[in-house]
Amino acid sequence: MGVYRYILVGLVLLFIGGTMDAKCKAKTSMHELTAEEQMRLDYYLYAALDASERNKHAQAFFLLELCNEIDSLNPTVCSLRASYVQTLYGKERALPLLRRAYEGSPNDYWYRYAVTAYESGKHKEAMDVIKAMEKRLPKDPDVLELHEHILRHEHKYKQALAIHDKIDKLTGEPTVYSVIERYEILKESGAGNKAVEVLDNYLERNPNDGRMRAMRSEIRMQDALAHNNRQAGDSLLTELLQSADVALPSKIKKLNQYSPWLEYDATKQKALLLDLKDQYPYEQTIYQALLDHEEKNGNISAALEVGRTMLTMNPTDNQLREKIADLMRDDESVTPEEVGLFIDESYAVLPDDPKWGYFKALRCWQKQDTDSTLMVLERALKSTNEPMIRLELLSLYGDLQAQLLHYDVAIAAYDEALKLMPENLSVLNNYAWTLAISGGNLKKAEKMSQVTIQKEANNPTYLDTYAWILHLQGQKTLALFYIKKAMEYAGQSEPTIQEHYKTILESQP
Repeated sequence: MGVYRYILVGLVLLFIGGTMDAKCKAKTSMHELTAEEQMRLDYYLYAALDASERNKHAQAFFLLELCNEIDSLNPTVCSLRASYVQTLYGKERALPLLRRAYEGSPNDYWYRYAVTAYESGKHKEAMDVIKAMEKRLPKDPDVLELHEHILRHEHKYKQALAIHDKIDKLTGEPTVYSVIERYEILKESGAGNKAVEVLDNYLERNPNDGRMRAMRSEIRMQDALAHNNRQAGDSLLTELLQSADVALPSKIKKLNQYSPWLEYDATKQKALLLDLKDQYPYEQTIYQALLDHEEKNGNISAALEVGRTMLTMNPTDNQLREKIADLMRDDESVTPEEVGLFIDESYAVLPDDPKWGYFKALRCWQKQDTDSTLMVLERALKSTNEPMIRLELLSLYGDLQAQLLHYDVAIAAYDEALKLMPENLSVLNNYAWTLAISGGNLKKAEKMSQVTIQKEANNPTYLDTYAWILHLQGQKTLALFYIKKAMEYAGQSEPTIQEHYKTILESQP
């Protein structure tokens, strides 16, 4: 219930239901309801239930007050009003209403009354209800189970077992849940050996119950761990990993959980994982565990091999493809051509994924395949509105259009990119350069370029762009100063910067 609804219900309580208990006591409704009263009660009660289901709680409570005026002893009305009172004021304030509901219809409202009484600290009152219900419904498992749970809570394990025996007699052959319950009672009481005997006896009668066998194995493993018995633990873990009754995810979890205690090294863990792979040759889960294991231990090439195997089973798994791309980047033995072929493959499988579109476009551009680059970029731009991916695509698209001398298209792409990230230095630099070489607004270009060198004063590319814009504006001295700085940071590795340096130097007076 939201805060607003709490306030509404609180106001109703203060102004309408302030004398709630007094009204309940004043109107005993010992007489039979008239037909008119019964009709009104049914109408208001139905409307209250409907309002409650629609979360209109203030309205529901108001309608229940009207019901209370007609028949304050109606069990359903008392129970529903108790729900609101408990929400607002706690269990103790709701208890009188629950008691009244129980007194009016014991079989329907005993459970909630008993539980609320017990949770309110009125243990004797709760037990009186349960004992009364045991006499009224001696074969009702729900009554006996609640009695048993309370006895367990109070650490009266001998009495709890006696109640549990009654439940088993009522239901016939004990179910697996009953056996587990008995095991837990014995274990809580400190009778660990007897608790285990309960499971063993059940397994003797039900040898095909795989879940119970798995539970029994886990208990034995915990016992070995408690006594630091690694030899027994090793044997039990092997048994657990080979069991057909234990699910694969649970096996992998247990292997990871117990390997440090059993002092398994990476080789041993891998051998056990490979055994699991043989058991589950088509399960991605075990291959993922193998991949994680190899990567964790620095075996990038081996992890990459596992990833490629996984990809044959699920070639459209984009998350896996991205993982493989990361592994290829970290594997020094992988050649650029292998990376390129993987990009081609991934784009062919996932042509509408914008990330693979971006990498595919870069690859086409490196091959100087302009038409393919444009086609891939335009398709990728249509398939995504994700800001960061779109920014990269627009930046590349603008650079390509500028190279093709389509300056207006390039500038439009740069403008859209800067709306996504106004201070992206790469876009600002390329935008400024495009303005400079296309005869565009040099003042605008200078401001953009100035931002880049303020942010990265040692970047030779940004310094070169700024120097060339200054040169085009006739600011020869400043142009020479910045092109020299660009030369200083670039050295002899940038022929374009050297060419600009020569031109700016020759233009000096």
